[in-house]
Amino acid sequence: MKRIFIDSYAGNVISALADDKRLLEYQTEKLNGKVIVGSVFKGRVENVLPGMQVAFVNIGLEKNGYLSTGESLVSKAQLEEAVSLPTKLDVKEGDEVIVQVVKDTSGTKGVRLTTHISFAARDVVYMPEYDFVVVSRRIEDESLREQLLKIGEEIKPEKGGLIMRTVAKVENKEYFIEERKYLEKVYEEILLKSKAVKAPALLYEDGNLSKRMLRDVYTPDVQEIIVSDYQLYCEVLDEAIKRGGAIVDKVKYYDKTRDLFTDYGLDGEVDGMLRKKVNLESGAYIIIDKTEALTVIDVNTGKYIGDDSLEKTVFETNLMASDEIARQLRLRNIGGIVIIDFIDMEDETHREAVVERLKTALKEDRTRCNVVGMTGLGLVELTRKKTRKESFSSLVKNCPYCRGEGVIFSNDYIVMKIRCALLDLFAEEHSCAIVDLNTDICDFIFKTGALTKDVSKIWKDKRIYLVPHRTYHQEYFSVKGDDRKVLDLPDKARLLY
Repeated sequence: MKRIFIDSYAGNVISALADDKRLLEYQTEKLNGKVIVGSVFKGRVENVLPGMQVAFVNIGLEKNGYLSTGESLVSKAQLEEAVSLPTKLDVKEGDEVIVQVVKDTSGTKGVRLTTHISFAARDVVYMPEYDFVVVSRRIEDESLREQLLKIGEEIKPEKGGLIMRTVAKVENKEYFIEERKYLEKVYEEILLKSKAVKAPALLYEDGNLSKRMLRDVYTPDVQEIIVSDYQLYCEVLDEAIKRGGAIVDKVKYYDKTRDLFTDYGLDGEVDGMLRKKVNLESGAYIIIDKTEALTVIDVNTGKYIGDDSLEKTVFETNLMASDEIARQLRLRNIGGIVIIDFIDMEDETHREAVVERLKTALKEDRTRCNVVGMTGLGLVELTRKKTRKESFSSLVKNCPYCRGEGVIFSNDYIVMKIRCALLDLFAEEHSCAIVDLNTDICDFIFKTGALTKDVSKIWKDKRIYLVPHRTYHQEYFSVKGDDRKVLDLPDKARLLY
């Protein structure tokens, strides 16, 4: 059963796609933070490197963006089917340009930019600067491709290109027209705003995370969209009503006292994203190692001994690993070059079958993947397009205990875990909670007001005391209930209000 979950905590929004009790996608975003990828800016060219055909553009962020000819939110291969892309960058220092962000910041690198602007709705992508109609390369049914191409030609605007998306249905012709008109209006407003402002300036911001989940992640086989925050629920329901159809009845408000992800058994799945080792049901496992240049995945039989020959055991392990690797790439949002070290197989048909299994599993991924093939050493090389940061990046920070060689949970994530523990505690009818925790985390809670909303609403008749400890590891805390009216607490205890 596929579900979309949308939750909020301490000024953050969490969204996830799950199949039963297995996460498939996970994203977080600041509730009122800026949406970078997909946003359109009016920028000023600061520097041009003709030899590399790149330019650095000031769009008002901390670092200048990186502009080249080969970037777009749309697949370059998809575009090249319809138009000839320029090979030279036609800008000079001081020029003002309208650009779109296609990749978020990564390490010391600024955002990636493009002048090939595109706007996505659920069924179509609109590219105002081109004149074409194409069908998503991921649609393989030739009959469906022909029908969508015909509809696309009928609804194409006088100026602009259309891409018929993977989820598009041929019976939605009127809806296609509505989406196209809406996207055209977005572009017209951007052009008007660009004439009224000086560079650098934000011209357009993509929808927030909850709205993007409905646009990009929702498919008809999703049976429920469960939202735990009432304000977000109203936003999601409003967006669903605009879209119409069966999606409206699938939006549910979660009003239970327990944490949403814990209640549905997904909290362990979130923690699992932070671990290198991923166990398979058979007893085999994979190891995921991230480096600066690429991600390496190693497959091991572990406790799986099989029932027949060694070759068959290895083959079955590699098949199972292929499915899990595809899920982990999607769940963790791992981009760039990925090298997979499958266990050596002697049988050539087995090697081919494992590669095909991996390709099939990757078809479920919304992000473009390209599997190169398997070498004689059993190594498979693939690439996955980088857009946003990896899923776990908001859940961890550089570890002060090991000078940045590793990571620990971020303050926001620790607060979320404390909140989950408090929800479970108060669900057992306790009237008071005592939380022993690290001093820095305690200060963070009071400074940011991370739990203020919960204290003033769902816990307004509860008492919560935070007891800070300088010797506690930042990740460690304990929560216990106490129903006495008079408590014996240390002087450093602080009442949460």
